Amino acid sequence: MIMLADWHPDIIEFIISKMQNPRILRYLIENMEDEGIKKAARDKLKFTPLTEQERAMYQAIVNYKNMPGYGGFTEKIIKEAEEKLRTGGTYSVHNPDFLTGANISVCLTKEFMQAVEEDKEYELRFPDVETYSEEEMRIYNEKWHEVGDVREWEKMGYRVRVYRKIRARELWKLINICATYSAEPGIFFIDNANDMTNARAYGQKVVATNPCGE
Repeated sequence: MIMLADWHPDIIEFIISKMQNPRILRYLIENMEDEGIKKAARDKLKFTPLTEQERAMYQAIVNYKNMPGYGGFTEKIIKEAEEKLRTGGTYSVHNPDFLTGANISVCLTKEFMQAVEEDKEYELRFPDVETYSEEEMRIYNEKWHEVGDVREWEKMGYRVRVYRKIRARELWKLINICATYSAEPGIFFIDNANDMTNARAYGQKVVATNPCGE
């Protein structure tokens, strides 16, 4: 199980990385409003144009469309040939084996879900390591892996950078579309888990879970 928080700047690429269905990627490009989501989908989508030989072959198949017996081809094959000619090539995905064998989920915070309900923008942010001094980087390297939450990090007084803002409902829609058509990402309500876990009595917190814990 690999999890990423909803506030992370790479959350869009993380979600789309496991999408293997070119039709859904095309749907995202054509129907989502957020340009960042569209770009990630375009980067994942791969288009291979037909060669002249392939174009001639598919056209020869389509030519049998109105002939008795379809020249031995089925209606399905003829329709597929028409679709190939209409699109001018074949859609697939880049890096189809990326993260195969791993389940991915998104850690959802209360702030994000509130932004979804209120149709507000949501900040994607991370510690501002690019501008940290040598001393700040030393502290980051020593403490970040123990904190792991940009909200806590900011409360501790360390600088955080907002990489971009996204309409919360757009990100929520992306999660739901990809989960519906590729069964990923899963969702894990990280704040709810920490509100109810017994680990807090031992000074610990939940940072992730296996698939059964979702």
